[in-house]
Amino acid sequence: MKDPKNAKKMFKLAAKDFKALQNMADEALFDVEIFGFHAQQTVEKLLKAWLSSLGVKYERTHDLQNLFSLLRDN
Repeated sequence: MKDPKNAKKMFKLAAKDFKALQNMADEALFDVEIFGFHAQQTVEKLLKAWLSSLGVKYERTHDLQNLFSLLRDN
């Protein structure tokens, strides 16, 4: 069953992480690890939003490969 409410929630969270990335892009104050963390979070939340919009259930995970596999298989 499609879950547009969760899809919208995850998309909004991804947008916040992406905004953080944009603000860090030109700042020498942020370590690459911090930037990478927010990049991973952005992609993860976008994938979860996409899966929710398709009605694909996913377990709590931070594994991007697993999320991409779910998209590929559905």
